[in-house]
Amino acid sequence: MRRPDLRRLRRPEKAEEKFLGPLEAEVMDRLWKRRSATVRDIVVELARTRELAYTTVMTIMVRLHEKGLLERVRDGKTYVYRPAFTRAEHRARLSRDLARGLVAEFGDAALAAFSAELDTVDASHRAALRRVAQKDSRGSR
Repeated sequence: MRRPDLRRLRRPEKAEEKFLGPLEAEVMDRLWKRRSATVRDIVVELARTRELAYTTVMTIMVRLHEKGLLERVRDGKTYVYRPAFTRAEHRARLSRDLARGLVAEFGDAALAAFSAELDTVDASHRAALRRVAQKDSRGSR
């Protein structure tokens, strides 16, 4: 009997949750939607679904700033935060870093796995990959 692919079954609701904590992912999601906010703004938004202390949310936002995911500017006595990257840019950077790390760690085995995985990708994604590769090759000339 063939076993199901557990990687596909256990996919989290948001891809960001694989690389950020659940609360970090929720804060980033809110900021990507709003484009900028104070800690208080995010606390009020999150209060619709859960109760969190102001200091908890502030700590998360400071950590996201320290990780380079949020930028902040002072407005009087408070900071206004905004994402340093769009969601798409964040995913692209994360994907690139993960791929580089795997190739650096596992070399040819990682490249062979990537190649084999491409055979399982549907036609529309393969076409998109070809377009990206063509765009990248024209840009590097």
